[in-house]
Formats: sequence, C-alpha cells, structure tokens
Amino acid sequence: ITALVQVSAKALRRDAPPPPPETWDAYAKKSEESTGVIAMIDLLIKDLEKELTEAETEEKEAQADYEVMMRESADKRTVDTAALTEKSATKADVGAELEGHKEHLASAGKELMATMKYISSL
Repeated sequence: ITALVQVSAKALRRDAPPPPPETWDAYAKKSEESTGVIAMIDLLIKDLEKELTEAETEEKEAQADYEVMMRESADKRTVDTAALTEKSATKADVGAELEGHKEHLASAGKELMATMKYISSL
C-alpha cells in the first residue's frame, strides 16, 4: 500500500502539462469547410444551367436553320422538276425534228443517186 501512496503522491506533485504546440490553424470549424464545398457545388450547378441554356438556344437555332433549309430545298425541287419537264419536252421536240431531218437526208441521198445515174447515162 505504501507503494501506491508513493505513486499517487508523485502524480499529484507534477506540474500542469505544457501547452500544445502551435499549428498553422488553431481550429477550423466544420461549417467553413462545408461552405467551400457547397460553394463549389453551387458553381457547378450554375455552370450546368448555363450550358443547358446554351444547348437549348443552339438547338432552337439549328432547328430554325433546318426548317429554312427544308423550305428552300422544297422550292428548289419544284423549280428543278419544272425545268426537267421543260427540258424533256424540248428533247422530245428536238428528237422528232432529228428524225425528220434523217428522213429528208435519206430521200435527198436517193434523189442524188438517181440524178447521178441519169447524168452518167448521158
């Protein structure tokens, strides 16, 4: 028992422990850390909303451009169809005219041969 009393008395005689060593931040509240994280998340949300708005605007502009292009294409097809019909009619007329010229050439050739035969017989 005397040993316990000595240990106990020795523990009581000790001075108070020295103060803890200084660090760069004595104490940081958790709210300060979470505020930074929340601010980062808010920034990400704002960036995402901005990108979504830009994407929607680009989509609307692209849709409008597409509709204009489709209207112009339809108008061009109408004009091209009319031109094709006109050219087909012209081609048919020229073809008929060519056949007439071929027949005239054949008859003129026969007439020439007959004339040459008559001249050679003289």
